Amino acid sequence: MMKKFLLTITVLQCLTGYAFADKNSYFLSKATPTHIFVNNRIVARVNEKAVSVVDIMKKMDMLFYRQFPQYASSIDARYQFYQMNWKHVLREIVEKELIMADAIENKVEVSNGDIRQELEAVFGPNIIANLDKAGLTYDEAWEMVKEDLTIRRMLMIRVNSLAVRSVTPSDVRSAYEEYIKENTRPNVWHYQMISIRGADPTLSAEAANHAYQLLKNHKLPLEKLGETLQEHSLVDDKTVLNISEEYHHSEKEIPETNKEILISLTSNSFSKPIAQKSRATNAMVFRIFHLKEMVPGGAPSFNEVENKIRNMLVDKAINKESDDYIAKLRQHFDVQDSTKNQMFDEDFQPFALK
Repeated sequence: MMKKFLLTITVLQCLTGYAFADKNSYFLSKATPTHIFVNNRIVARVNEKAVSVVDIMKKMDMLFYRQFPQYASSIDARYQFYQMNWKHVLREIVEKELIMADAIENKVEVSNGDIRQELEAVFGPNIIANLDKAGLTYDEAWEMVKEDLTIRRMLMIRVNSLAVRSVTPSDVRSAYEEYIKENTRPNVWHYQMISIRGADPTLSAEAANHAYQLLKNHKLPLEKLGETLQEHSLVDDKTVLNISEEYHHSEKEIPETNKEILISLTSNSFSKPIAQKSRATNAMVFRIFHLKEMVPGGAPSFNEVENKIRNMLVDKAINKESDDYIAKLRQHFDVQDSTKNQMFDEDFQPFALK
């Protein structure tokens, strides 16, 4: 639900969208690089705390390991990840520092037990070895997770709870009235067709009538119809039985002549044989329609979509509360960063392959 400035661990769920277009492919250089050069400098200041390129890199290292552990040893893959994500991560770090400043000012803390549990969830039981693969020390990972959990708590207090309370029952009802205007469902028929055709229309009609009696009066299972008709010598190489797949068609998808037949049937019933001409051969075909079910259309009930609509409204409210919250923090604390102020040239490249 949270967007824009989610805690970075949670941001892993959305980073894939702007990280690798294909997580199983990455660019390869002509010469195999041995390391990534870091053009380190201060790129933001939040409440007198400096944010450097190295800070961005360490945050991306944690994200990279979590999302793409199979490429942990690939210099090329890590470099591509850096290039594509550093600006996004910088913006999130700035917003994270703003939220952390708010947490410190209001003395909001998380327990050591919660931090240890989250570390194990991210890096598994063999934490130290996996931290080495990610290029992080235990203390660095501890502080990152501590900050992330603190931010999660602050967002719950400052954003989520306000957003949830702002969505009233009348808001949901009003949104439902708008929703059903564009989400009215058509009637849908679930049915099959039993077709009998042959060189002699009279014999085909006799076979079709016999099939109808077996299905309607003797409740013969449809899958045994062909075998039974063969036993009575009603179908052969010249008189063929065909049972269609089950169709699921709305009113607009059913030919008018077929719809008239289906409308007259009740659920799990069979029509009398109908003589129709085949579109393919123009030969006479006798069809029996088996209506399994007609699902009435119309607008979904309020109970069906109430939770869905409420969640949509809460998500929208979260986005608004998030924007408002960050805007207030920017006014309350001193912020200088490249997302709002030009702190470096537009062509600045913080990373290079060497």
